[in-house]
Amino acid sequence: MNEQTPPALNLKLLGTGAADYDWNRFGEEGVRGSTSSLLDGHILIDCGITGLRNLERFGISCAAIDTLLITHSHDDHFLPEQIAVLAAGRPTPLAVYASAEAVAELGGIPGIAAFPLHSGMKFRLGETAVTALPANHLTNIPGEQAFHFCFETPAGNLLYALDGAWMLKQAVRLIEHLRFDWIVMDCTMADSGDFRIFEHTDLAMAVHMIETLRNLNIVTPRTRIILDHLARTLWPATEEERRRKIAGTGFELAFDGMELR
Repeated sequence: MNEQTPPALNLKLLGTGAADYDWNRFGEEGVRGSTSSLLDGHILIDCGITGLRNLERFGISCAAIDTLLITHSHDDHFLPEQIAVLAAGRPTPLAVYASAEAVAELGGIPGIAAFPLHSGMKFRLGETAVTALPANHLTNIPGEQAFHFCFETPAGNLLYALDGAWMLKQAVRLIEHLRFDWIVMDCTMADSGDFRIFEHTDLAMAVHMIETLRNLNIVTPRTRIILDHLARTLWPATEEERRRKIAGTGFELAFDGMELR
């Protein structure tokens, strides 16, 4: 009797830093890469300033990537020059899902099949259903909507929510029927009082949102919550101090190379 391999959900955090890192010093101790993650070995989420170097650092071939999801057009998440290299020399086009404005920025880059996103759009990547959720985050392109992503897979559900401030009601309505195994959420700032709360999240906001999602049964006692997109200047300098900040929350701090399986 043949045993079937159980479905798996794998996420590797390739870069976990906000935009205040000096990426000329990429590779030095304590310098996080620009935010990017790899889902199930072939779906890349964001490809910004250190996008290709993130892949190279962890021995991931560009050829392994067949799909690219873009949260928004800020250059620490989206850089057409990086994407052009990622798409080059392929037998089949790289599928790129991004806002219509970001798609326009790609121009005529060869080797790309572009799919403009809109809020609430649902599409399939193999057995994975992806929903584009509207994010509370401002970009430099007038009218552009930033996105978070909801992944529903046979192995479990993932909410990927970088960058963003308070979750929008429209986004919550799109996920209110789901229970999440993992949530990777923005926590750019450790402390309250910074002006960036209007488009990013601080620790107190994260605690409040997760508590509310728990009350809505979207978050369960088994949900793993990872804080990502951590700013160099807005979190303590040492790992010990950072861990003290999150003590008692049940959250985990992201780091470059972190793997969720």
